[in-house]
Amino acid sequence: MEKNKKINSFFDHFPPKVAEYCFQLWHDYPFDFIVSKSRHSKLGDYRYSPQKGHQITVNRNLNAYAFLVTYLHEVAHLLTYLTYKNKVLPHGEEWKNSFRSVFEPILEEELLPDELIKVLRSYLINPSATSTGHGPLVDILKTYDQSNACVTLHALPENQIFLLKNLVLIKGKLRRTRYFCKEAKTGKLYLVAKNAQVTPLETNEL
Repeated sequence: MEKNKKINSFFDHFPPKVAEYCFQLWHDYPFDFIVSKSRHSKLGDYRYSPQKGHQITVNRNLNAYAFLVTYLHEVAHLLTYLTYKNKVLPHGEEWKNSFRSVFEPILEEELLPDELIKVLRSYLINPSATSTGHGPLVDILKTYDQSNACVTLHALPENQIFLLKNLVLIKGKLRRTRYFCKEAKTGKLYLVAKNAQVTPLETNEL
């Protein structure tokens, strides 16, 4: 694939101001980069085999900033492996140092939102094995989810399946200012405000 076509694919997934930096990492440390379907068990991974070489995957359903954090997490694994092979812990101090080193060049206000930089600097003091293990980072990354995918519950038809926070619900009848909604898996009932911001789901997304 030509360089300009490949870098354009990076702009599809990363925050625009850091996409070229992320592309440069791929260029400097060649690896097979796969944008994967959504996986509940992980956001991304790094693998190496003598037959296939280095491979990094990142889930396609992540917003641009969560995609960036996951990508650099996995690039740090690659860099750690290049230096130490399998002689160190997967998320030990060597990986933490690599993670900090690949993040540091883009922790600038002209490249990333200031509030995200503050959380990232705190997180990178002692980064965890997964970004979902650091509450403040999880919370701020959620704020960058596509708001245009959200609608008010009132706008959805009855029996529509939707996502509210981590609950998959089915819209029911209106009771004053709230709707009776049933959790898809358990059947448990919830009263949800009619103006709540929710994400409509298709049946095949369950």
